Amino acid sequence: MRVNILGSAAAEGIPALFCSCPVCRAARENGGRDIRRRTAYLWDDDIMIDLGPDLFFAQVTWNLDYTKLRHLLITHSHEDHFYPVSLHYRASGFSVLPQASWLTIHGSARIGRMLEDAFAQSLDQCFMDFSEVAVGRRIELDQQRCAVPIRAAHMPDELCFNYILQEGDHKILIGNDSGWWAEETWDLLSEHRLDVAILDCTYGKHNYREGHMGAEAVIDARDELLKRGIIGESSRVIANHFTHNGGLTHEGLVAMLSPAGIEVGYDGMEIEI
Repeated sequence: MRVNILGSAAAEGIPALFCSCPVCRAARENGGRDIRRRTAYLWDDDIMIDLGPDLFFAQVTWNLDYTKLRHLLITHSHEDHFYPVSLHYRASGFSVLPQASWLTIHGSARIGRMLEDAFAQSLDQCFMDFSEVAVGRRIELDQQRCAVPIRAAHMPDELCFNYILQEGDHKILIGNDSGWWAEETWDLLSEHRLDVAILDCTYGKHNYREGHMGAEAVIDARDELLKRGIIGESSRVIANHFTHNGGLTHEGLVAMLSPAGIEVGYDGMEIEI
C-alpha cells in the first residue's frame, strides 16, 4: 500500500503569495521541505484524495500521469481541497484521454452541487461521474481497496470527511482538516486498527483544536489513538497540513514533534506499508 503526500500546506501554501512572515521568508531562502503545496494525496497511481489548485505543480514536479486516475475522494468544499475548475480540462478539445478513462468523484451532497454548478456541460462529457458518500459507509474502489468516510469536526455548517484507506489488512487514515473529533467519530475510529495516522497540524506551535489542530493537539490525539487501541506502538503517526501562521518551519516542526515520535509530513513524502 503506497500513499504519496502531494502537498502539505493549508490554503495559502508556503510561502504564501504576499507574506513576509518569518516562516515564509525562511521558505523562500531555504527551499526544500519548507516549500509546501496545498494538501493532497495520491494512493498508488489511480486514487487521489482532494483536488486543490496545485495539481499542475505536482504533476510536473513528480512526473505524474493523471490519465490513470479512476477515483477522487473529496474531504470538503474549501477551494484548497476542491478546485473543480481543473476538471474541465478532461473534456475533449482540452485533453485526449485513453479509452475507458473514467473518473468517479466521491464526496458530500455539497460537493455534488458544486460539480453541477461548475459544469455547463454534463459530467459525462468530461468522462466523470459523482457518488455521494455517507459517514461509516464503505466506498468500494476495486476488488482490493476501499475507503471509509468518518466525520471531521472542521466546519459546523458542512458535512466534512476524513478517510480511512484500506488495502487488504493495511489501513491509513487521512486526517487533515479534522479538528478534535466528536465522540461518535472516535467511536467509529475505534472499530479500526491503523498502520498509519496522518493528523492535522495546521496551527503548529499554537494550541488549536477547533476546525484544525496544532502540534500539542496532535500529540494528544496520538495518545488518544493509542489509548483506544486504534494504533499500536509500531504505527506511524504523521503530522500534515500546515499554515505559515503556525509559526514553525519544517525544522521547527520536527523539533517540536519528533521527541513525541511523530513524523512531519512534507511534499513528496512516500508512505509505504
